[in-house]
Amino acid sequence: MLLHQSLTMPCLALVLIIMSFSTTGQVSAKSLSCCTKVSTEEIKVPILSYKFQPKNLPCVAAFIFETEAGEICSAPRQEWVRKTIRELRMLTLQARGNSTSTTASPMTTPL
Repeated sequence: MLLHQSLTMPCLALVLIIMSFSTTGQVSAKSLSCCTKVSTEEIKVPILSYKFQPKNLPCVAAFIFETEAGEICSAPRQEWVRKTIRELRMLTLQARGNSTSTTASPMTTPL
């Protein structure tokens, strides 16, 4: 009976170690599907649409612009980002008859 009890603790420790590695793997998979850093540079290619990503570590707060060249993660506090969002919303409202969609016809910045 004493031998059985002495093996239980190491086995439990091994299970906990394995579980911690599998949790770490899930976090890294999450970071691949979100913005973990942002650019402050103004986008020079046509913007097709955008979405906002809230901060949820390891993801950072960002506006994700879909462009013809791919997705670009941009810093939400940049003045050019705010201006671009306002103008995309206006274009969308005009094109959709006051719809609230965030997809607009391609727009090239700077405006």
